[in-house]
Formats: sequence, C-alpha cells, structure tokens
Amino acid sequence: MSDHLVSATNLKKSFGDNHAVDGVSLQIKAGEIYGLVGSDGAGKTTTMRLLVGALKPDAGEIQVCGYDVLKQVEEARSQIGYLSQRFSMYEDLTVLENIRFFAEVRGLSQQEWLPRCMEILEFVGLAEFKDRRAGQLSGGMKQKLGLASALVTRPRLLLLDEPTTGVDPVTRQDFWQLVIKLVSQTLTHVHTYTRTHVHTYTRTHVHR
Repeated sequence: MSDHLVSATNLKKSFGDNHAVDGVSLQIKAGEIYGLVGSDGAGKTTTMRLLVGALKPDAGEIQVCGYDVLKQVEEARSQIGYLSQRFSMYEDLTVLENIRFFAEVRGLSQQEWLPRCMEILEFVGLAEFKDRRAGQLSGGMKQKLGLASALVTRPRLLLLDEPTTGVDPVTRQDFWQLVIKLVSQTLTHVHTYTRTHVHTYTRTHVHR
C-alpha cells in the first residue's frame, strides 16, 4: 500500500489545440505542503480540477487517499477540501449560514456541523462575525470564510488555488499561519501560486 496521500501519473489534458496539462506526475505524503508553481495559463488550476475530479484527464492516473479518482470520484471528494481562486460563497448569506450550507450539502447533520462550524470559526478568527453577511466581509475575511467552509468536513487533503491573490501582505501572512497550524495536525495541503509570489512562499512555507 502506498504511503502517498496523492499520487498522479502522466496526467494530460487538452482543450482543442491547447495542451493545458502535459505529462504531470506528482506524489504527496500526508502532512506535506506541496506547491504548484507557474505563470498564468501554465495549467495549475486545471491540474487542481483533475485532482478533485472536476475534469476528466485525457490520459493518466490519479489516486487520492487510496481512491481512484476516475472510478471512485465521490469517495475521493469526501476526503478533499477545496478553496477555489475566486470567492465562491453566497454573499447574501451570513458567515455561519454559508458554512452550514456546505456542511449540509456534504451530508453533515446539525448535531455534527454546528459544533464543528463554531470550532472552525474560532480557529480562523471569524467567530465574532458569524452573523455578518459574506458580502460585507473584507477580502482577507472572505478567504478565511472559504477556508472554514473547506474544512467543515474534516478533509485529509486541502487544495488551495492561489488563495491569497489580491490580499495585503499582513493578511497573507495571517492566512499562511493558519495553514501551517493545519499541517501540524497532519492535514496535507496542495496550493498554487504564480511566479510573482514564489520566492516568499517557497522560503517560508512550501515543503516541495
């Protein structure tokens, strides 16, 4: 049995004549912070979507938490928390209502999601803003809400697609400190970032 939480071999994905992903292979162990580095259009987000099963590869194999993503996509997704590049929460709902929505979509009962939500909001520093509408949050707080929603099901793997794009340096550092705490709890984290941010991130956060 492989000790890798994520294993992808020779992934390929094209959109017409555009070869977005061409022969990508990676292996990631539990507790690692793994970064996908590249300029805009390099295929980072497409690779993320292949890992989570949102896209089907033209070729290659993907194993996530022991599940074959091509054959057991729902089982694999149950182990994954995903924070997309763009804010995808419902701005008319409050912070707590957003997390409740994503928890119930994933099948959690009120007895499960309510204490978990409060635990996560405390962790990310949003507990006192639980009744504020998401549309009234600052950029950094929106990212923390997205992170909280991704964590509500206690995933083993966290995928973050350029999570701190557009936020100030202090907020960015605060966000990464939260991620480092998560990794200390044996959560594996894969994230993407553009080359403009690579030096800061690789020196302080990324294992590989």
